[in-house]
Amino acid sequence: MTAMTFAQQPVELPLWPDGAPNSNGLTGGEKEVSPHRLSNVTAPTITVYRAPQPNGMAVIMCPGGGYSRLAMDHEGHDMAPWFCGQGITYVVLKYRMPNGHCEVPLSDAERAIRIVREHAGEWNIHPRKIGIMGASAGGHLASTLATHYSAASRPDFQILLYPVISMTDQLTHLPSRCRMLGENIPEAEKKALSLELHVTEETSSAFIVLAEDDQTVSPLNSLAYYTALLKHGVSAELHIYPQGGHSFGFCDSFIYKNLWTNELSQWLNAL
Repeated sequence: MTAMTFAQQPVELPLWPDGAPNSNGLTGGEKEVSPHRLSNVTAPTITVYRAPQPNGMAVIMCPGGGYSRLAMDHEGHDMAPWFCGQGITYVVLKYRMPNGHCEVPLSDAERAIRIVREHAGEWNIHPRKIGIMGASAGGHLASTLATHYSAASRPDFQILLYPVISMTDQLTHLPSRCRMLGENIPEAEKKALSLELHVTEETSSAFIVLAEDDQTVSPLNSLAYYTALLKHGVSAELHIYPQGGHSFGFCDSFIYKNLWTNELSQWLNAL
């Protein structure tokens, strides 16, 4: 990342400088389990990339990783030049894993959007043009915020890449559910975080991208969420490509990369 790409060098800010209000029980500090894959995050942060010519919009990205780790490259920092080139302030959220404490990652996402809103004037952002984005399990976190928000943390739009949506037995990604809710889960807890069941007329508009041949997270997750959005009159776009599998993110190897990013650019410009 160079000064020519961004208005200034990216800045990393702690979410909870005085300590988080909750804990997932993990200790020992952050670990890089493979290149650009982080686990055991105990000090969550946001990294802010400010566009040279801001258009007032911001996107907060939640990388995926099955609620066990974070893919910080192709589902995180690698997208910064593209978004900044669109005039959009881009924010990468390094959030804590649930480890059976489902409120922990959601509190990090809520805190991230509050921080961005608090700095809206300083960062040339319109406080009602702040969206949440997520990939895979990060898509579950993003859509959780879009359906379980408080007045101060409601995202103005949502962008979801091959998201985990449901915790039901029929649709869920079992490893993500286990890490989120543990074993022997009561049906009420499954339903509470099955986001297709919590869409309302107030849910923010959505842009959803996935591949038909995804063998990791069933495409039926996205279809269920999209159907719920339409049922409640929420503006939504669903883009399903015939191949690409799971976790393509911003990888050049995904043959539809230019197509989905062009579609996203058009959608964002129309908001």
